[in-house]
Amino acid sequence: MDQLFEFIKGLFSTELWPARWSCGIWSPFHGWLYILSSFLIASAYFAIPLLLFRFMKRRSDLPFIRIFWLFILFILACGSTHLIDGIIFWEPMYRLSAFVLFFTAIVSWLAVYGLFKILPKALELKSPKQLELIINKRTRQLKESNASLKKINEELDNYLYAASHDLKSPINNMEGLLDLLKHDNEALEQTLILEKLDESVRRVKQTIARLTDVIKLEKSPYDDHATNNLNVIIDEVLADNFMIIDSSKAVIKRELQIDSFHYSTSGLKQVLYNLLLNAVKYRHPERVPEITIRFYVKDMRVFLEVEDNGLGIDLARYGDKMFVLFKRLHTHVEGSGIGLYSIKKLIERKGGTISVSSELNVGSTFFVKF
Repeated sequence: MDQLFEFIKGLFSTELWPARWSCGIWSPFHGWLYILSSFLIASAYFAIPLLLFRFMKRRSDLPFIRIFWLFILFILACGSTHLIDGIIFWEPMYRLSAFVLFFTAIVSWLAVYGLFKILPKALELKSPKQLELIINKRTRQLKESNASLKKINEELDNYLYAASHDLKSPINNMEGLLDLLKHDNEALEQTLILEKLDESVRRVKQTIARLTDVIKLEKSPYDDHATNNLNVIIDEVLADNFMIIDSSKAVIKRELQIDSFHYSTSGLKQVLYNLLLNAVKYRHPERVPEITIRFYVKDMRVFLEVEDNGLGIDLARYGDKMFVLFKRLHTHVEGSGIGLYSIKKLIERKGGTISVSSELNVGSTFFVKF
């Protein structure tokens, strides 16, 4: 402990040692080579922190700012050791040199520890090439989203045009019927007018319901993924539509090569509901409807086929309109023109496809690749 106090007390003392020029035999060349090299190294060590500080000042968003300050301190300490090493040729400040070396050793290991701590996080930083790939990917996604939004807007514009047309007619009817009701006192006529008013109100509500269905379709994520038991799902869809299926006397057949598969439960029900309901609604009037539901796997993908013996479709004439919003190929039954459009959007959103094969007055088969 006495030696420590004595060391600190004489930290700047130069009396106990001779200058380095007097230690050993130094030729002028050898001595000045050593001195100039030490001063040049020291000057470089002092210049580097200045450049780092300037860089840090201009880039306030730098990560790991503390490690930058630690390295600045480490580099300055290293420069100080070389500066003192050169000065010792005239001023033998060996105690100060030992102290600066000790300080540099501590700072050096603090820098090592700091670097060790931030290394895992530093390795997570993206390289310029990786950032470019991420930007390109996000740009593609943005373009796809913009294209999707543009398509949705076009479809909604089409719907708003169709909806305004559909609403205009029943509203005009209601205005005219209300005017008749004001001037007609016959009870029978009033009853007929009220019936027609009721029909017009029903048409308005139906149009509004169609708009609601379109909005729900665009907003629904169908992210309730689960392993679905196909027999259970089919049973539930049939139970939900028991009245219409029972009244049609439809015969439902199942050909299931798989028992279950992973998919959105609500999405799968939506697909089956629309395809089964279409098969029943557009049945042939001269024969009992027969509908076959097939599930199978091909090329590592799950397929669904729904085959019927209904009216069939003239695909040469109407094939490009099958899955268009609000397009209806048969007008003798109630419909919104949303069903096939909605399941096509759903299936494609999940990475699948839907197509149809049909023959007029023979029947249709819908093919879904999940």
